[in-house]
Amino acid sequence: MGGMKNAPVLLAALLSLFSAASAEPAPQVLKWGNLTVTVTPRPAENFEAEARAVVKNGTRTVLTVKGWNVAAELQPLRPGGLPELVLSTYSGGAHCCVTYYAFTQDTGSVDNLAIIEGGNYGVRFMDLNGDGTKELLFASDTLAYYDWSFATSPALLTVLGWDGVRLADRTRAYAYVPAQEAARNLRDLLNGLGSLSAEELRARLGGYYANMILAGQGTQAEQVLRAQVFTKSAPLRDWFRQHRTGLINATYAQPEGRVQAVNSPTYPLPSPQEGQ
Repeated sequence: MGGMKNAPVLLAALLSLFSAASAEPAPQVLKWGNLTVTVTPRPAENFEAEARAVVKNGTRTVLTVKGWNVAAELQPLRPGGLPELVLSTYSGGAHCCVTYYAFTQDTGSVDNLAIIEGGNYGVRFMDLNGDGTKELLFASDTLAYYDWSFATSPALLTVLGWDGVRLADRTRAYAYVPAQEAARNLRDLLNGLGSLSAEELRARLGGYYANMILAGQGTQAEQVLRAQVFTKSAPLRDWFRQHRTGLINATYAQPEGRVQAVNSPTYPLPSPQEGQ
C-alpha cells in the first residue's frame, strides 16, 4: 500500500523529468552596446524550422539573421569603438556550410562589414599582429574534389583583416600562415612517396603548391617539386604539367571572392532567382 500512496509523487517526478528533457532550448541574450541580440535556437527535433538572431534597439528591430543554427559573438575586427557583432549560421548537412555576418556600430549605425562564406572549415579569429584587433583565419576548400575525393582534399589557409577601409585579403601580410600549411603538405608528400595512394599524393602536391602561391612563393615551390619530387615520381611530374594552370586559377579564385558587404534588414540575402 505504501507504494500506491507514493504513486502520485513518482508520477509527478517522472512528468517533471520528461518536461525538462523535452523543453525547448532557451533563447540566448547578448548585449552589444545599447543594442540587444537575442538568439532563438531552432526548436528541438524540428529539422524544418530555423534558428534566428534578432538585434533590437529597445523595441525596434534593427536586423534579423536566420539559419539552421545561429550563434552570436563579439569580436574586435576594426580598431576603436565597440567590438563587432559576428553572427554565424550553419546550413546543416554534410560538408556544408558556415556563413558569417559581421556588423559594426562604429559608423554611427549598424552596418554590415562582411558576409563571409566560411565553407566547410569555418573561421578562427586571431590577433596575428598584436594590435588588439582580430584577423580572420580560414581554410578554403577551393580545391575540394579538384582531382581527388573530399576526404583527401587539401585546405588553403588564408587571412582576412582590416586594411583601414574594409575587411580584405591580408594573406600576403601573414605569409607564414599558408607557408606552414604548405610545409606540412610537402612533408606528407615526401614521406608518402612510397606508401600513399596516387590520389593522396596528388592532393598533397596540390595543397603544397597552392599554399605556396598564397604565401607568394610559387616559383620556389616549383623548384622544390622539380628537385625533390619529380625526380622520384614521373606520374606526379606529368600530372603537375597537365594541371598547373588549373591549380593556379583555383588558388587565385579566393579568398575575396567569398566576401561581400551588403546592408540589409534581413539575412541571408535572397538569391538572384528569389529577387526576380
